[in-house]
Amino acid sequence: MKTSKIIFLILIGTIAGIILVALIDLRLNGRKDGDISADFRVKKLPLKLFKVLYITNSMNVTLVKNDSSFIEVTSLKDSLAPKVNSTTNQDTLRISDFEKVTHQNASIRIYTGDSLCNIHLINTNLNIEHFTIKKLAMNLDQSSVWFNQDEGVKSRINILNISAKNHSEVNANRFTVDSMGISLQHSEANLEFTSKKLTGVLSDSSRIQARQPEEIWLKKDATSKVNINDY
Repeated sequence: MKTSKIIFLILIGTIAGIILVALIDLRLNGRKDGDISADFRVKKLPLKLFKVLYITNSMNVTLVKNDSSFIEVTSLKDSLAPKVNSTTNQDTLRISDFEKVTHQNASIRIYTGDSLCNIHLINTNLNIEHFTIKKLAMNLDQSSVWFNQDEGVKSRINILNISAKNHSEVNANRFTVDSMGISLQHSEANLEFTSKKLTGVLSDSSRIQARQPEEIWLKKDATSKVNINDY
């Protein structure tokens, strides 16, 4: 066999091997982050300082602590940019109806500073990241909130009060809360954070699971359940 033919066959084999490895990697690991991010566009909307956040009928919404306030909207480049229904009246930011089928590949990130102290959610899913604040009150109606705090960032809330009703859910991974007050009505809470004080009332088939605090006072009716983990 001629040398040139041997080199050609080796070259073809090498290319085929590279393609095969790439296909296997794609199947096992999916697309790379850079390839995925290249498919999306990000638009920033400026915000005034606000104390109250009111969100209704929305999904794919994340709240992040930041030095300045703005909304970041992420969506697919080959789709229509989603409209964000937001208004600011005095000290209240209202966002509504970010739940359409076309929004499944779109998301909102709300960046805010220390001014925020009250959150109202109605038929809404909210994710909260990297949040350190002195005092925060939340009201949930047929909604869910997930405190997804990064273990590498020491997040802390001094006083956290949550009232949840109508099949609402409160979930939190490990961070620090000095004092937690919770009211659950036909709702549930799964709390992995460390707290010094936990107080609350459960009714109408509610459920709470939490880590053992230094001080605890919980009242429940016969239909509700309390599970405290001592670890």
